[in-house]
Amino acid sequence: MKQNKVRLVLFLSLLALLLTAVASFFLESRSQKLPAVVNSDKVIVSSEADGVLRSYAVSSMQKVEKGALIGTVDNSKLPFKLQTLKKEKQKYDDLIASAKSGDFLNTELYELDEEIEKNKAELESARQDLKRVKTNLDIMQGRYEAARQTYEANKKLFDKGILNTSDFEKASQNFWDVQNDYSELQRDSLVSAESVKSSQNIIQLLEARKKILSGNADLLASKSLIDINSVEADINDLEEEIKSMNIYAPVSGVVTDINYLPGEKVAKGDILAEIADLSHVWVIAYGTSSSRHKVKVGQKVRIYSNNGKKINGKVVTVSPVMEKVKSLSSSFETINTYIKIEISFDDMAAAMQSVTPGERLFVRIFF
Repeated sequence: MKQNKVRLVLFLSLLALLLTAVASFFLESRSQKLPAVVNSDKVIVSSEADGVLRSYAVSSMQKVEKGALIGTVDNSKLPFKLQTLKKEKQKYDDLIASAKSGDFLNTELYELDEEIEKNKAELESARQDLKRVKTNLDIMQGRYEAARQTYEANKKLFDKGILNTSDFEKASQNFWDVQNDYSELQRDSLVSAESVKSSQNIIQLLEARKKILSGNADLLASKSLIDINSVEADINDLEEEIKSMNIYAPVSGVVTDINYLPGEKVAKGDILAEIADLSHVWVIAYGTSSSRHKVKVGQKVRIYSNNGKKINGKVVTVSPVMEKVKSLSSSFETINTYIKIEISFDDMAAAMQSVTPGERLFVRIFF
């Protein structure tokens, strides 16, 4: 009796294994498992002013709400320019109010001469600084190229296994040190060049004003010659630019890319970061040439998220051409071209609880 029970248990176990194998074979024959990546619409976050990136308030892959602070750009010259323009406007106002006073005009011209000479001295100093920095940069560039070539040679030895990790890191330290010094000199060169340009602009502005003031004082009282409205417009623009030094998220989502480091110089329009818009998320699967003939629009898909959840979806589009793809996941590295298969979620709200833009996963498409 006991032996019969043992035989029955063994029979049932074998039967279960057989049924599992048959089900697995049937599933594999009627579907295809492919590597995939979760995608989303990306919104760029750009700098609205020239300057130096002071700091980021977010990190990569961090969720942010619309209006959240992304980063801060610093430009110490903007407040100075604003102050200079406001002084300029005040001088125009004073000049119009007392244009017939010869004493006022003479005093104004005297002060302008002093200011011009002061800025010329600052310009010469800035030029000397720029010349010194460029000389050092030329010297450092030679050191950098030599260090880079040595590093690349050591890297080849390391890749071939001739040089171990410890020796490679020691041999590479000089390159990293030289690279840091070279980058710092490049930043110094940019700052020095900006100082020269700023001093030149101020001198031109002062000399233009001196030329205007040297004319007839009565004519200077005419607003047709002194465009105060233009100065006020420049002041308003500068005030708005100063307000825009703080960069805010235009949409809610996940920060996927941060393109600059604190301390780096940025220009107006430079892309500081990218945000994945979570309101529109989809999956791109990568199939072989055989997939192009089997996969059709509308076919059901099961998406396997990394948290163990299985999410349903369907095929939206199938690329008609093959594309090269570097890599798809830690366990799948492409060596050929692949077709891209776009997949939508049946339930977007439920899917967003289990997947994240940029996540690499697998999907199974049912034929």
